[in-house]
Amino acid sequence: MHFKLTFILIFVSWCSLTTALPSDRQQPIKIESDRAEKDEKKGTTVYEGSVVIRQGTIKINADKVTVFSDSNQVDKIICIGKPAHYQQRPNLEDGLVFASGNTIEYYLASDKIFLLKNASLEQNGTTITGDKINYDLRAEVVKASAGDNTRQRIQMVIPPSNQKDDN
Repeated sequence: MHFKLTFILIFVSWCSLTTALPSDRQQPIKIESDRAEKDEKKGTTVYEGSVVIRQGTIKINADKVTVFSDSNQVDKIICIGKPAHYQQRPNLEDGLVFASGNTIEYYLASDKIFLLKNASLEQNGTTITGDKINYDLRAEVVKASAGDNTRQRIQMVIPPSNQKDDN
């Protein structure tokens, strides 16, 4: 049995290069899961079991999602999976953005998203991977790091079609 619950909240896009389709922000957020538990005192709602979040072109799949609210306004969303997946079409001209990480943390007030552990982001064939990928949506800045593991390094792959040819 799937438990459906719709929240009205602002889920700002997260792409390092562009903003989301305007229609995404105007759509309701729909959350589906096998189980949900809301704690009014703590201001949290926990969804578990094949969680799917949709808002316009945004789609998130995770094993567990916790939505943190203060005065009926969503502050933070944390998605956990092996890995959790995110996708969105940031604008009509670009392809889908695909992101994943064992944990995806989204801080709505500061417009920041963190992909943690086995983090990956791909758009138009360009891929970046690392232990941590941080996005500052307002500044449009992406930071990737290998984390605490000095043997692991970040990797970026830029396909030939995205490289400038001076010939």
